Parts: sequence; C-alpha cells; structure tokens
Amino acid sequence: MAYTLADYARTQKDPLKAGVTDVFRRESSPMELLPWETIDTLKVQALRTSRLPSVEWRKIGETWTGSSGAVEPIDERVFDMGGKVDIDKLLVKSKSVVDQRALQTDLYSTALAYTFNDAFINGDPILGDEDVFFGLWRRLKDFLSSGQTVLLGGLDISPDVGAGLSANFDTFLDGLQTLCHVVEGHKPDALFCNDTAYLRLLSAIRAKGLFATTEDSYGRKVATYGPGGPAIYDIGWKADQTTRIIGNVELANGTALTGATSTSIYAVRFGEGFLKGIQLYDMDVQDVGLLEDRVNYRTVIDWPVGLFMVNPRAVARMVGLIAA
Repeated sequence: MAYTLADYARTQKDPLKAGVTDVFRRESSPMELLPWETIDTLKVQALRTSRLPSVEWRKIGETWTGSSGAVEPIDERVFDMGGKVDIDKLLVKSKSVVDQRALQTDLYSTALAYTFNDAFINGDPILGDEDVFFGLWRRLKDFLSSGQTVLLGGLDISPDVGAGLSANFDTFLDGLQTLCHVVEGHKPDALFCNDTAYLRLLSAIRAKGLFATTEDSYGRKVATYGPGGPAIYDIGWKADQTTRIIGNVELANGTALTGATSTSIYAVRFGEGFLKGIQLYDMDVQDVGLLEDRVNYRTVIDWPVGLFMVNPRAVARMVGLIAA
C-alpha cells in the first residue's frame, strides 16, 4: 500500500526521522506529492500499455476477429540516496544557541531534497550518473510518445515583449491547456517549472482571470492553473544553489538541455497507475553516536528510492518557452 510523506509524518514517533521527513516535505514538492510504495526488492517489472486492442462491428451470423492490446515490459529500480553527517564533538559539546547536530542534519537533509528534485527532472543513467533513476526529461525524450511533448517553438512571454505580450499569453495558455490535455484524464496534479517560467505563468493566469490557490498537505498556499486545476511549483535549484534544475538554456525542441534560450514546463499526474515513488524500505535515519575516532558524532540518512510509471500518459512536457 502506498503512502505519502504526510502520512508518514503523522505516524512517525522517532524525532530524528520526523525531522528529516519534515525537511523533505518542506523542500521537495515531488517528494511530498509522490505516493510511496515499498517493493522489498531492488528492481520491479511491470507491463505498460503501448497499443489498445482493435475492435469492430459485425454482421449477423458473422464472428469477430480476436484482438488484444500491445504491452511492453518496463523495469524500474531503486537507488540508494543518503549520506553521513559527521559533527566534531567540540561543536556538539560547546555551549551554543544553535544545536549543531540538528542544524547540520537539517542542512544535509535539505541538500538531499534538492538532489532528489534534480533527479526527478534530470536523472540520466545514460549520459549522467548511472546510480540514479531516470528523470522526466529522459523518459519524455526517449521512452515516451512524442505526443506527450507540446512544442511552443520559441514563444516569448518575457516582461520586455511589449505590445505583443497579451497575444503571446493567449498562445502560451493554449499550449498549457494542450499540455494538461495530453496527460491521462486531461487533469494533471502538478505543473513543474523554474522560477522565471513560474513568475511569468502566474502573470499570465492573473492577466486572464485564471489565478486560483489551493493548500498543500504542509499547510502552504499554492497557486493553481484555474480553480481546481493543477498546482504550480517552482522546482528550484540544485544542491549547489547556483544552477537551476530546469534551465533557461534548452533547445526550443527540448532535445537538449543546453545550447539555446528556452525552458520547459512539466505536467504530472501522481498516484496508483500513474507516477509513484518506490522504496526498498522506509527512510532510515540513525544516530550512530560518537565514532571510534572519539572525535566525531555521526548521523546516517539512508533511503533507497526510485520512480515507477506504468501509464505512458502520466507525464507531459511543454518545450520552447522563453520566459527569462
């Protein structure tokens, strides 16, 4: 049975695990939105529909031709995310307003959350780190139908467009509606973009009377694309805090993440049968205590996780948007 981090937080009695969970919920909207399911194995295989069966009308006295849908096997696996947080005992023992172990654990958990956000979009075992799951960019580029990618062709919605901005907003929102429509059920749960696209998207929906808000499970107000529409999130920065997870230098056709001046918006539907998180076991956070070197106190954070998507229309991407 899948559960969310909000569910986990409500039942967590270990203060250390509760603290790390709180940081993950605070700093990672994908982690917060994904339902997590324990698979008890490093790899799980499923069948993903690639074509529906053929159906036909028949005349009286005739029979139907047998038909079945086409499916393709997919493998999804977990990768271990975590690390060791070592604090010199001099910092632990010294009198301070700030609990140094708690502070450093919070900072490390924040870095882990940003690293997960990056993998959620950019995870690429082919050309990047082989010890991370496939993110949405690679899945949409190479593994899913081109129909899940909406092309805007370099549409500019930057503030300095001038007199043509209102018309460009209309074209942009037409594209955004298409993006939502190609997701299964025509209603994604969330839209993910960078800060510049986020602010321009809010400007567009305000200008066209489509701005609304909802409240997430963390109690924060979140903008939505129209009342009851998908929540809109700025996916933020990588752990280095200098590099956007979704950049403003993509090619207009979305096939490369550098080389031009465009950005993307991703639409995602979460849940069973769509996109969910998988884990080998629950998040494990341990206070190891004072190490044998008698110098450092250690906390270990360990969470083997991955993504699992059986519906090829659970995600979509809009490319070729200029918002900077």
